[in-house]
Amino acid sequence: MNPLSSRLRMLKAFLWIFLFLGIGELISYVTDVPIPGNILGMILIFSALKLKLIHLKDVKPASDQLLKYMVLFYVPYGVGLMSYFDFISSYWMVLSVIAVVTTLLTLYITALVQQKLEKHD
Repeated sequence: MNPLSSRLRMLKAFLWIFLFLGIGELISYVTDVPIPGNILGMILIFSALKLKLIHLKDVKPASDQLLKYMVLFYVPYGVGLMSYFDFISSYWMVLSVIAVVTTLLTLYITALVQQKLEKHD
C-alpha cells in the first residue's frame, strides 16, 4: 500500500473521531445536559457505526492507534489521585468495596447488552 494513501486513511479516521467528539461537545454545551461531550460523541459514533452511516474501516486505523497508546491517557489521572492520598487512605475499605461492586455491575450490564445486541444481529 502506498505510504501516502495509508497516511490519508489515518487522517480521515482521526477526522471522523474528532468530528463526533466535536458534535458531542457542542450538544453538551448547547443543551446543558449532564452528560460529558466526549461520552455523547462516543454514543453518536457508535450509533453511526451501528446504523451504517459510517463504516468501521473508516475509523479503524485511528482507533487501533489510540488503543495501542491508551495506557498513556491514564497517567494524568493516576498522578492526580496522589493529591487525594489522605482521603484515600482514610476510606480505602469503602472505596475498595465500591470499586468491586461497580466493576461487577458493569460487567453484568455489559454482558446483558452484548447478549441483546447479538440476538438482533
